[in-house]
Amino acid sequence: MDVVRTLLLCVLALLVNLYGLHGQTSPNISLGSSITAGSNASWLSPSADYAFGFYRVFGGRLYLAGIWFDKIPAKTLVWTANRDSPAEAGSTVQLTDDGHLILTYTNGTVQQIYSGATVAASFGLMQDDGNFVLRDTNSALVWQSFGSPTDTILPEQALANGQTLYSNSKGTIDYSTGDFRLEMQSDGKLVLSAYRFADPGYWLTDTQGENRSLVFNHSGFMYIVNSSNVYSLTENIPTPVEDYYHRATINDHGTFEQFVHHKNGGNWTRVWRSFDDPCIANSVCGIYGMCTSPDNETVTCNCIPGHTPLDPDNVSKGCHPETVMNYCLENSGGNYTVEVVEDADFPSDLTADLARVEHVDVEGCKKAIMDDCYSLAASLVDSTCRKKRTPLLNARKSASTKGMKALIKVPIKTSNPDIRKLTRKKKFNSRAFLEIGSIISAILAFLLGVAAIYYNPAAQRFIKRKYFLTGNTIGINFREFTFQELQEATNGFNKALGRGSSGKVYKGILVLKDTQIEIAVKKLEKDIEKSREEFMTELKIIGRTHHKNLVRLLGFCIENNQHLLVYEFMSNGTLSDFLFNKVESPGWVQRVDMALGMARGLLYLHDECHTQIIHCDIKPENVLLDRNYTAKISDFGLSKLLNKDQTRTNTNLRGTAGYIAPEWLRNVPVTTKVDVYSFGVMLLEIICGRRHIELNRVEEESEEDDLFLPDWVVSCVISGKLEMVVSHDPEVLSDFERFERMAMVGLWCINPDPILRPSMNKVVQMLEGTLEVEIAPLLHDQNVK
Repeated sequence: MDVVRTLLLCVLALLVNLYGLHGQTSPNISLGSSITAGSNASWLSPSADYAFGFYRVFGGRLYLAGIWFDKIPAKTLVWTANRDSPAEAGSTVQLTDDGHLILTYTNGTVQQIYSGATVAASFGLMQDDGNFVLRDTNSALVWQSFGSPTDTILPEQALANGQTLYSNSKGTIDYSTGDFRLEMQSDGKLVLSAYRFADPGYWLTDTQGENRSLVFNHSGFMYIVNSSNVYSLTENIPTPVEDYYHRATINDHGTFEQFVHHKNGGNWTRVWRSFDDPCIANSVCGIYGMCTSPDNETVTCNCIPGHTPLDPDNVSKGCHPETVMNYCLENSGGNYTVEVVEDADFPSDLTADLARVEHVDVEGCKKAIMDDCYSLAASLVDSTCRKKRTPLLNARKSASTKGMKALIKVPIKTSNPDIRKLTRKKKFNSRAFLEIGSIISAILAFLLGVAAIYYNPAAQRFIKRKYFLTGNTIGINFREFTFQELQEATNGFNKALGRGSSGKVYKGILVLKDTQIEIAVKKLEKDIEKSREEFMTELKIIGRTHHKNLVRLLGFCIENNQHLLVYEFMSNGTLSDFLFNKVESPGWVQRVDMALGMARGLLYLHDECHTQIIHCDIKPENVLLDRNYTAKISDFGLSKLLNKDQTRTNTNLRGTAGYIAPEWLRNVPVTTKVDVYSFGVMLLEIICGRRHIELNRVEEESEEDDLFLPDWVVSCVISGKLEMVVSHDPEVLSDFERFERMAMVGLWCINPDPILRPSMNKVVQMLEGTLEVEIAPLLHDQNVK
């Protein structure tokens, strides 16, 4: 019996084992496997803690291909491949038979998540650490989701030099790329910034040195490490560690936070954050907005006094003045007041601070900004008054601003007289009759005066200069100058800085009391066939733009058929001179920064302005450099202000020869893709350090046909000899992988078919390394080595 029992137990154990082997599906995803949006199917990790598939957003109407925690009710998303392009039901993700991972939308558009350009994948795997990986036939890693994070990192994941996290737009409502970025910089600092404003950073770690990484280890601790030392971020977490899920996320208000979630239930609990006051993040509430956070948890956006929301449904987009006023107008002091907001502050900013006045109280600070017509606000901290110029950013009222004061100039609202008082029924008397007669006489006198002014040009000029135009502003710190003011500022227009296709530019200095401001004045030399109202409307659009990589338009003049535009002065000239006319060529890192800055500026014009602006003439001559060599795009509004045939050169096409998109030859409607093409040509010039065409090149200088730069880059890529393009520059060769990526982005941009060119949003992402750069369409039909 014992023998029989033993045999039965062995057979039962074997059956259980066989059943277990049969019931367990292989975690490997084989070639040809796919998932369809709306099917609820997913690829699970062996522990089933994580899932890869389509995540429902916007009430289930659209889907993101991504990874999420699958066992908790929240199903928290940690990575996505298409955060800015949600897919419809019926879209698919497939690991193709040739080893590519692709997302196919219902309209047939294909997004390459992994192109297999280097090595084809043989299988995929959703791992238990939340990393989705692709491996080759030798099980070597060829691609991983950890290599291109979105807003979250997980234990066992690191953020290496140059890698970034981008916040979502609206938490768990809108997962598209938001306004904030966490970057592990090459100097060893971990930096949070409002990157759309080209912000240098509002929080950073006290670390420096090469080859540093942000590490999130398996024990749930985050630290910054290199070969020599460790800088800890996380201080303590609940134990035992394995009983919790862990994640670290940059939220939609720009704070980097670490959370834990018990595997048996509950909610996500924060265990660490980069800073306590959420209003520390720059531009949380946009331009002229004020961030309020009394509890250091919630964030509320309001407008500063005297301003109203740009979008009443979303105050965080920023605000604009209710009444626009020029404080430099004579006798303007009685038309505004200075409001004091208690326990509030405009943080110190070298780009926004005009000057500091020491040892003053509230009244002294008020007087300081009232005496300075270029100052719109101030912060009073202790006894230091920091005067601020426009635009006003980052106003905050929170726990960290107790005892501080924000002072803001606010125009006084004027109301119309109560006409009803004149129409009340009163007993007739001679005095009332005389009063009414006086009113009628005054009205008639006013009308006669207006007629006299209308038919008297000298009177027109006097009235415009004295009362209206000199002080009339139509945008954010945007004013109308008189011709006499600009003539005096430029000393009779005697110092020309240069000439463009639309007119000459002159240097000038505006003098007001003890303040001098350098300006550049552009005289448009062609007739403007638009009405004054049309011209002013388009100037308002241009005047409200604000970005670090755009030259700031300060004002304009329309007088005696003359049209002049007044810009901030850029002391280091044009990018063209800097790149091509210097004895010593600029460094590689500086050129990379300039290219990224210009890309971000164009992205702002195309996608982030309230009204889209297409430049139509992107070239190095239209990029200017300030005193810090920050690259700024100029003349970005001329395509709106001028008539269609006024931005043409001797090529009889809009734009400049060599930078012109080929679709203009076919006379098709202009889109943002014309700027993308021009940027692509200029990007190749910047990274290669030479003009796109050089007719004076001597044949003996090179064995290659390198007369036309884009063609030469293409031929070098095809032959596998791209390093020849920069063989003269050891600094570039030492960073060749980045050069190669940027060159490929340039080739994407100059595709003859505008449909195949990327948007500037994708261009920025590819340049920053957050989006993989596939082989450019120009090379698809070539035998690329």
